[in-house]
Order: sequence, then C-alpha cells, then structure tokens
Amino acid sequence: MLPDGQVLPARSIAKFVAGDCGADGFERRIAALGASPRPAGSDRRAWLRTALEQIGARRQRHPGTHRYALPVGRTRAERSRAVFGMPALPYPKWADARPRT
Repeated sequence: MLPDGQVLPARSIAKFVAGDCGADGFERRIAALGASPRPAGSDRRAWLRTALEQIGARRQRHPGTHRYALPVGRTRAERSRAVFGMPALPYPKWADARPRT
C-alpha cells in the first residue's frame, strides 16, 4: 500500500520489472511520491525495492474483491426463509464512497 492509501497491484510491479508497456508511468508515479529517480540502466527490481522503502510503502494483505453468489434452497419458499450473515444493502452507484463537498 502506498503512503497516499492507493493499492499497488502486483501486475503493475511485474510490468515495471519486465519493462513492459506502462513501466514509465509507474516509475513516474513512484517518483512523485518521493522516491529518488532511477539511474539509467540500473536494475529495476533493486531500484523498486529501495524506492518503496523510501516512500514508506507497506505490505498489506488484500481481503479480496469478489463475493460469490451460490444458490440457496430449491424452492422460492426455501430461499425466502434463508438467513444470511450480512445485511442487505442498496445497489452501489459508485465504486467507492464519493467525497463530500
């Protein structure tokens, strides 16, 4: 997790280390958070390790983003009696809570 609260996806790290498309933008993003610039021709993996320490990034296990829907009960009556451990919430209109202005 980055100091600004954003998640650093493993795929972004892999693309940067391999030098794939998007690696330059990733490097600029890390440098904008306060990491020293990567010397030309230096090892990407070593620089990234140092840069993440410099900016104070930390590892945090992600709980996952998917909730699975499994059929409960064979009939409508059985399904209506099913009790779930989570409250029913309204359908989300936004991916994250919108900041209040």
